[in-house]
Amino acid sequence: MKEESKIQRIDPQEFKNILQNLGLTEESLSEKIAVQTLAKRWVDIIGPVYANHSEPFALNGDTLVILTVHSAYKQEILFMRKRILSYSARYLGRDVVKKIEIRIGNLVSKRQKSPSYTADKTGLEGKQNLVSLAEKETDPIAKKRLLELIEYL
Repeated sequence: MKEESKIQRIDPQEFKNILQNLGLTEESLSEKIAVQTLAKRWVDIIGPVYANHSEPFALNGDTLVILTVHSAYKQEILFMRKRILSYSARYLGRDVVKKIEIRIGNLVSKRQKSPSYTADKTGLEGKQNLVSLAEKETDPIAKKRLLELIEYL
């Protein structure tokens, strides 16, 4: 076979130049990959109820920035801090994420969120929908807290 049929190798410097032309550095690309890695596993990390109302947004140094839609979810996610750090270490490696910052804002993710309960249902039917959502929670501590909160409704 001729030399022409061999696959050409890309010079690493060419790749770095392409990244620079796109406005990316190796560090910013690594941060984007880390955030996307966590985003793809977000339901497993914090459970389906909280995953519908939050998302990993950015990695600033060793701080994971999480967006959530309401202060109540912010408080509950803060209770899951150790769990998030543990899963982050598992998926990204130790010492990548050391701190968590939670901000309230609009979610930017384009992924399809699973539907939450509908606001037009009230009384026992609406409460039963909340209970069925809470039953899907995989973390037993979070599940217990959700059921306790629903009990007060």
